[in-house]
Amino acid sequence: LSKKMGGIHSLRCIDPLDKSKEAEENGVEYFPAFESSSFFQGLDVVIIAVPMIELEETLDNLPLEKLRNKLVVEICPLSVYPRTILTRMLPPDTDILCTNPMFGPGLVSDGSSSSETSWDGLPFVYEKVRVADAKRADCFLSIFESARCQMVEMTAEDHDAYVADAEFVTHLTGRLLDRNLLPVTPVSSREYAALCEVAEITANDTFDLFYGMFKYNDRAKELLNKLRDNLASVERKLAAKEAYLAASAEMKNTDRQKLLAECRMLLREVAKSNHETIQEEEKPESNK
Repeated sequence: LSKKMGGIHSLRCIDPLDKSKEAEENGVEYFPAFESSSFFQGLDVVIIAVPMIELEETLDNLPLEKLRNKLVVEICPLSVYPRTILTRMLPPDTDILCTNPMFGPGLVSDGSSSSETSWDGLPFVYEKVRVADAKRADCFLSIFESARCQMVEMTAEDHDAYVADAEFVTHLTGRLLDRNLLPVTPVSSREYAALCEVAEITANDTFDLFYGMFKYNDRAKELLNKLRDNLASVERKLAAKEAYLAASAEMKNTDRQKLLAECRMLLREVAKSNHETIQEEEKPESNK
């Protein structure tokens, strides 16, 4: 996000880890965690970019009174849980925007540098949960409109109903397909290239993000069980096909051996019959 916004907006970041080097590279002013009071001074919009499992703890550690009259934006892959936490914990005069930019750090660039990464046509899903300053919220959303994102406004409930299962299965598949299963090849099909892309994109996301998709999706365990059942079904079909082909080959071999045995027997009978005929023909000559 900072690589796209840095040339237009004044950006700051705060993190318990030292991100000063990364911040400098992206033109962002870095604040250590103990300077949170100074960090929030003069900010219009605060984007909370943490895994869902850390969202509540993160808010607990922030000086929430400093968020009064600001726009707080969350960018989690699910929306119902973050919305619940934000509306419960933030001051009532804090504007809230729940969003899901459906692209991440694994997105492939269409140019020579990461700043040239294209968001053209990629979905940006959002809900204006609590917005008193509409102009400010629209200004923030215009960043993604200008980048030609597909802007989709929907409630958190609808978002999770449409997206939760698909996101979880996608990230689960990507984590199952490591580089040992998907080696680089000089030529590949479009299907193989698509699998490689899924694996690469999900590999750049943290396991905490993936765990949040699991923890806050009521159907995640059901989906895992379905995946196991599907894998077991494929294994059974492969084993059954292998057994069928082996049995067919064995039957063909048995039939071939039986046919050869019958041919040998027939040849012996023909040879014996010919031998007896010759002997019968030789008898009158010997009597003369």
